[in-house]
Amino acid sequence: MTDVQQQGVPEPNIDPAALAFEELRQEVALTRRAVAGLAAERAAIEIPDYSETLGKITQSSAATAKFLRALAERAILHATVQDWANAIEQATTPARQADRDALIRFHSQLHQVADDMAESLRKARTADNQRQWLLWTFGGALLAGMLLGVFAIAPFVRVL
Repeated sequence: MTDVQQQGVPEPNIDPAALAFEELRQEVALTRRAVAGLAAERAAIEIPDYSETLGKITQSSAATAKFLRALAERAILHATVQDWANAIEQATTPARQADRDALIRFHSQLHQVADDMAESLRKARTADNQRQWLLWTFGGALLAGMLLGVFAIAPFVRVL
């Protein structure tokens, strides 16, 4: 080939069909070299051995399948909303009963404390009333004694 052909300008005396055939031959040769290069590259690729990894994956899958089968056999997974509600109610009944009993005991103790406080207050009022009666009685007896003394001693004092 000449420099003119390489520049893409055809020579005037060359047949256009021969020129097209030559271009086709060059493209086929280029394609052949590319395919050969791809084949060589593919042959050079090292494919790792995944048999150990695949064995581990198979074992894990089998263990998972066994676990899922056991889990699927659980009755609670097949329960309805009403079954869940009944189970929750049955589970909480002892706790609610214990709370109810504790509240009743607390209420009873609170009433007992209130009654004891009321009784103590009544006793304190009674003691205060008794103390007042004693003071009034003592005061009255003192006054009566003084008056009696004045009237009983007055005749003797007049005589003297």
